[in-house]
Order: sequence, then C-alpha cells, then structure tokens
Amino acid sequence: MSYLPYLLEALPSVRQPGKIVGPFADLMGKVYNLLFELLHSNTSAGSLGLAIIIFTLIVKLILFPLMVKQQKSSFKMQALQPELMKIRKKYEGKTDQMSQQRMAFEMQEFQKKNGVSMVSGCLPMLIQLPILYALFYLFQNAYVYVDVIGHNYTDIANAIVNIPVSLRMEVFHPYAQEFANAYKNVAIIKDGIDMRQVNEVVMLVNYLKPDDWNVILQNLGDAGSSLVPLLATKSSIETFLTIPLVSKAGLHFPGIIIPIAAGVTTWLQSKIMMMMNPQNSDPGNPAAAMTKSMLYTMPIMMGVFAINMPAGLGLYWTISNLFGILQQVILSKHYKKKFAEEAAQ
Repeated sequence: MSYLPYLLEALPSVRQPGKIVGPFADLMGKVYNLLFELLHSNTSAGSLGLAIIIFTLIVKLILFPLMVKQQKSSFKMQALQPELMKIRKKYEGKTDQMSQQRMAFEMQEFQKKNGVSMVSGCLPMLIQLPILYALFYLFQNAYVYVDVIGHNYTDIANAIVNIPVSLRMEVFHPYAQEFANAYKNVAIIKDGIDMRQVNEVVMLVNYLKPDDWNVILQNLGDAGSSLVPLLATKSSIETFLTIPLVSKAGLHFPGIIIPIAAGVTTWLQSKIMMMMNPQNSDPGNPAAAMTKSMLYTMPIMMGVFAINMPAGLGLYWTISNLFGILQQVILSKHYKKKFAEEAAQ
C-alpha cells in the first residue's frame, strides 16, 4: 500500500508544490518510487543514487525526440547560412531601428518558411527546468514520495518518542526550535514541533543533517541505542559515493563535489553545442550573443543552485548533462553524415 496519501495528509511538506507543479511532482514521485523499490529490493546501499541515475536516463529518453528535432534544425540552419548572410548583407551599414526590425522580420520569415529556428538549440536545456522544479520537492521531501524512506523515518520518529521525556526534550529541543524558526511561516510548525507526536517528529527527522545525528547519539548515550540501526539504514539508502543526497550539497567536502560537477557538465554541454553549431559563433547571428552568454551564466547559475538544494537534485542535473552530451555527439555525427550525403547528390 502506498505511503503517500497518509503522509500528504498528516505530514504536510514544509514547502508545498503549487497547483501546476504539484500533480507533476506527484506523478514523478510515483514513477520514482516504483523504480526505487525495484532497486532497493536487490540492494539497499546507494539505492537512492542509483534510482536517480536510471530515472534521469528515462527522462532523457522521453525528451530524445526533442533532441533529434533540435539537432536536425541546427544542421539545416548551417545549410541555410548563405541565404541568411544575403539578408544581413542587404542591411549592412543600416543601423537605424526600422532597418534592424525589417532585417529581423525577413530572417524570421525565412526561417519559418524553411522550418528552422535560431533559438531551438536552447530548448532541450530550458525544457528541463520545470522537471527540475518538480524534482526539487521530490528530493527535499523524499520521505513523502518514497515509501521505503517514509517507513524508515517513521520508525526513527517512534524510537525518538519512546526516549524518556526529559532526555528527549534536552537533546532534541534545540533542533526542534531551530527547525521551527527556519519555517515559522508554515502553519503546522508556527507553534513549534510537538516532540510527543510521531507525525511531527518525522518532519524533524527529515530536517536533521548527518552531523546533527552524530551529536544526538553522543548526547543520548545508551538511550539512543535503538536509533543506531535505523540511522544506519537511513544512511545506507540515502548516501551515494559518501554524499547524503537528501541534504543540501553545501560548500564542504564531499557535498561540494555535486555543485562543481553540475556547473562543469553544464558548461561542457553548452561548449560542445557551440562547437557543433558554427552559426552560434557567427557575430552576425542574433542568437550567437545569447548562446555565448548562456555558456557562462548557466554553469554559474546551476552551480550556485546546486549548493543550496538537496544533493540528489544536483546529481540528477549532472547525470542529465552527461547523457545530453552523449546524445549531442551521436546525433551530430549522424546528421553531419546525412546532410553531407544529401549535398553530394
């Protein structure tokens, strides 16, 4: 039985997806949960990370037709460059606004007639942003969407509630207060976490970082013995290559590897796109400036984004970039050969 309906009712997410993103996040959560359970039944260690990699491959395969269309349009655009240059030459030296508008209109009409677009190369990257937005909620609150994690968090919360009340309050109250202050605008948290209620303690379990648990276990002593195997299971599921995927990547090692990888692979994919599409380096191409700008702004933006988001999200983006680079190389070779053969006929 799915754990999602109960958690959505009793454990409202700290950050709720909107009416548009919400159903999309729920759908992706169900697909991801099925994939995760399949992997977890065979291996628990790193199953969250492995599920992200396979899930990313599935998303890229779904978006593959768009990649094909973009690459085909790109090579067709190269073949049309001589005609586009004639239009630019026609308005050479005319810098007034009217002439520039006419040139832009003629170029747009020419592209429309031939079924190409100067900005089509940006679409595969931009279309992933709504997916990224939905996945943010999935990884931030994995316990809501992934049944195995939800059950594990509930077991941890039950163990915490069974700790003698005085010790429980002494050890966990500072973290509960910190959590309440961080999300004081959320109705259920506004008055603080009730450490007697399992449903509310689960949210605290989701908030606590690996370093926090080390301090907590040390302060609990023997009273925290029941937590040890449960936290070991939690770590085994959520950690991939020593990186906790449900926590913010942050600026410290090893989490910082994720933002660096996200930024570098974003730059590499954009660079390869420019190299494979010569018109992107053409100063006369209106889209060239935007493409060149994105070569540097997108990697920085994604790197900073990945620092402050769950590491699982950064892992998804990194793997997505690597698959995207592979797709670009394969499609580029295919269409380069295809258009060369057509030109020779």
